[in-house]
Amino acid sequence: MNYAKERVAFGEPIAHRQSIAFMLANMRIEIESTRLMVWEAAYKFDIGEDAAKSAYLAKSYADKMAMEVTDGALQVLGGHGYIREHPVELWLRNGRGFVTMDGAVVA
Repeated sequence: MNYAKERVAFGEPIAHRQSIAFMLANMRIEIESTRLMVWEAAYKFDIGEDAAKSAYLAKSYADKMAMEVTDGALQVLGGHGYIREHPVELWLRNGRGFVTMDGAVVA
């Protein structure tokens, strides 16, 4: 978000562009929705309820959210997001791994 507020194109910050502003807002909604789902699963676990379904739904939604948000961040950053040293590039690659590791058991 900070980059979108600072990056100027066509005489104004790109965050003032409606498409970028909506993308950033949707990214925030996805992050907060995922956070609430995780908290709900954790709460159920803490009070002794069966949290398996809630935890699975939160994990599945988090996988989708991670891909959507990192893809959106890459779009906002433009060419700068593809630089190997930039964290967003790493997060996008790692996000792909979350879906792949679904159901994997670590011993």
